[in-house]
Amino acid sequence: MPREDAATKARRLLGEGRLNVRRADSGGIVADCRGDSGAIYRVTFDLRSGEWGCTCPALSRCSHVRALQLVAVADLEPPC
Repeated sequence: MPREDAATKARRLLGEGRLNVRRADSGGIVADCRGDSGAIYRVTFDLRSGEWGCTCPALSRCSHVRALQLVAVADLEPPC
């Protein structure tokens, strides 16, 4: 079976109910995402800087961040 790419895995994580948004406010978004190993990763979006983050060890944009991006508003702009 071929390996899942990050975008496909992100959709699977959402479908399996593994993403839990903890906070969404004027500062950004904080969520927890349960990975395939069972570990819980903190996934964030900082509205001021426009940066996405995850506590997992991935070296590039991971499936956990991609899952949060799928449920977040795409046109987020920092406040003036």
